[in-house]
Amino acid sequence: MLAQNVVARGCSLMSQLALAALLSPADFGVISLTYTITSIAAALTNIGIDDVVLQRDRGLRLWTGPAFWITLGLATVAALSVALVSPFAAMLYKAPELVGLLAILALAIPIGALASVPGLILRARLQFGILAVYGTLETVAQALLTVGFAWAGFGAYSFVLPTPIVGVAKAVAWWRLSGSKISFRPQLRRWKYVLSNTAAMFTTRTLIALVGQGDYLVLGFLASKDVVGAYYFGFRLAAQPVWMLAGNFSGVLFPTLVQLKSDPARQRGATLKASALLSFCVMPLALFQTAVAAPFVSSLFGQKWQSSIPVIQLLSAGLAFDAVSWVASALLSARGEFAAVLRYAAVQTPAFFIAVFIGAKLDEAVGVAWAVCLFYAITQPIFICRVYRRIGVTKRQVMGIYLRPTAYAAVAVGIGLAASGLPLFAARPLIRIGIIGAFEAVAYTALVKWLAPDVWDQLRDRIRGALFRPKAT
Repeated sequence: MLAQNVVARGCSLMSQLALAALLSPADFGVISLTYTITSIAAALTNIGIDDVVLQRDRGLRLWTGPAFWITLGLATVAALSVALVSPFAAMLYKAPELVGLLAILALAIPIGALASVPGLILRARLQFGILAVYGTLETVAQALLTVGFAWAGFGAYSFVLPTPIVGVAKAVAWWRLSGSKISFRPQLRRWKYVLSNTAAMFTTRTLIALVGQGDYLVLGFLASKDVVGAYYFGFRLAAQPVWMLAGNFSGVLFPTLVQLKSDPARQRGATLKASALLSFCVMPLALFQTAVAAPFVSSLFGQKWQSSIPVIQLLSAGLAFDAVSWVASALLSARGEFAAVLRYAAVQTPAFFIAVFIGAKLDEAVGVAWAVCLFYAITQPIFICRVYRRIGVTKRQVMGIYLRPTAYAAVAVGIGLAASGLPLFAARPLIRIGIIGAFEAVAYTALVKWLAPDVWDQLRDRIRGALFRPKAT
């Protein structure tokens, strides 16, 4: 999955750079405000039915029918809600373009729901290779269509027009790939058994959606569309690589940990290994992004996106702390402790909004980036400590998950920065990026192999296992 998604995220990154050249910061600002509405509405669709049904892995076929109709019904309600709220959002943000943009994304919500059940079946079968290959193709198609529409002069609409097109293709492909036949009878009697377990997940995901869009919501009220656009561009560049790694771990871990729930010792071991591996992969990548943000953006765009550089630097570091905590969230969901996830989200959401509001008032986009960075760096290690205490993991072990790779990556990046600062490379930004990456990679690999041989062995074994699978006999 990681190999497939490297290709997909690389394509997505290239499309973001192309869009940054073709579109204005105001276009990015308008689309970010559009997504604040649809992301919150999408929480109505994604209320946790997939997690609840996945936990019934042995009787999965009995629950796919109700899951399909519940998801499609909720998606329809969400789409209608988006359409109804769009005029008010346009007035609130003083952006009339929002009405048309939201109408297109509202249409895409029920289309996307059509693929929910076959995706659930593929995850339950642990067919992650199929999911990864299709995810790559989907990302490539979305990127090509978006850039094509932007090149044709569709402005902010370039972001939304591909969504229903790709959604239809995904629904058709996933139903064929899953090879599943479900009863299209509503089976209303079973709805209560599904919905009774989703209340906590629905509230949790709504709060998570609010946090995910809270920085844009607050910044949209207090700053111009150009400022919001610079923040959105910086966030997307910072988040793409981190989300690539964390998304793969989280997507694979949840159904795997569900299958290990009858063996607590193995579940605990898998959780700790995954947390360590994810942290050792994410931290050097995040610090590399922080180090190369300035020469990268300046060399490609000059002054156009200069204001996004500190945003990229700060968010790269902060989102890495958040990404590692995704393993803890997967563990709680796999154990069915949805109420615990809700409690954590209920505490974090108001704290996040307060931090972001203070940051926005102090320094607009850069202040918000500082707020998000500090929020995740402080709260997520605390969250992991509290979650892992349930399975017998100490605070010292949790701190090791964060501190060891961060320290090794900081030393490695420092070596790369020192080498790139030599007079031979100082005036060549793209070469500097290559020098920083090369020296960091060599130094970080040596430090991990020397100081963390247990992690090194795990990484080496998994890479070998992915590249050289034994032949079936």
